[in-house]
Amino acid sequence: MKKAFIFPGQGSQKVGMGKEIYDNHKAAREVFEEVNDSLSKNLSDIIFNGPQETLTLTENAQPSIMCVSMAVMRVLEEEFKFNTGDYISYFAGHSLGEYTALAASNSIDISDTSKILLFRGKSMQKSSPSWATCMAAFMGADLKKIEGIISETLKSKEICDIANYNTETQIVISGDDAAINRAIVLANEQKIRTLKLDVSAPFHSNYMMDTAKALQEEFAKLTFKAPEVKVISNFKALPFTDAKDIEEGLIKQTYSTVRWYETIKYMQDLNTNSYYEIGFGSTLCGIIKRIDRSLQLNSVCSSKEIETLAKEIL
Repeated sequence: MKKAFIFPGQGSQKVGMGKEIYDNHKAAREVFEEVNDSLSKNLSDIIFNGPQETLTLTENAQPSIMCVSMAVMRVLEEEFKFNTGDYISYFAGHSLGEYTALAASNSIDISDTSKILLFRGKSMQKSSPSWATCMAAFMGADLKKIEGIISETLKSKEICDIANYNTETQIVISGDDAAINRAIVLANEQKIRTLKLDVSAPFHSNYMMDTAKALQEEFAKLTFKAPEVKVISNFKALPFTDAKDIEEGLIKQTYSTVRWYETIKYMQDLNTNSYYEIGFGSTLCGIIKRIDRSLQLNSVCSSKEIETLAKEIL
């Protein structure tokens, strides 16, 4: 059976995350310092001391989440001599986690990843008026049903898109507040559970087209390499093939659906039954548990969890 590393996206951030491994591992401290130097700001202080409102700002949250995940990777690889490519078949990241997956696979270095995520976060924040847009989760109905609800309630010139296809029956939509409110009313009438999300922008919707165009210009300054471990694309739910494919996939995923359910099913169909969430929190483990409760799921962020992972696999 194969194993996969998965990397969390925005929303998993919490003040104090990564502090324990920072205090106890030189390899982790070096990652935090590299990110600080790359961004010319003390992001570590925001991560460890907050306040939460500052950490949650998209421009801070995105590089912070990546930083903690990469600190875990560095400890595993340098202190436990864990050669990831020998033991892990696939990497996959949810939304911004895809950038972390590419950094972990040495397709792009940590410094450039930090800079591009800071840029991405700032651009996303500017892409729409936050007071007129929102995101909402729909639970208990399949993708076709939610698409039907959107089609029935959407008015001319409004934006309302499928942002995350997390499980067969957990789907997130993104776009204009008015359109989503009408979709929620219709869904509730049909006994479909809904939850408005506390987000600062309508991620993975057509409101992100300006961000995608800006990223295309930024990517022209970078050099992507073929991943050393296969990375599954959010946009295609298939492995990236080469540098051009990575660049195109990252641009398109900005305004397209995160096909997480299909990503997990792709790996599962290739006999991947063990998934390790690298970084703070266990959000992705929770989602995957709803896809298939028989899969082996582990969260890895603390020194003890890193050591346990190494002992299990090495």
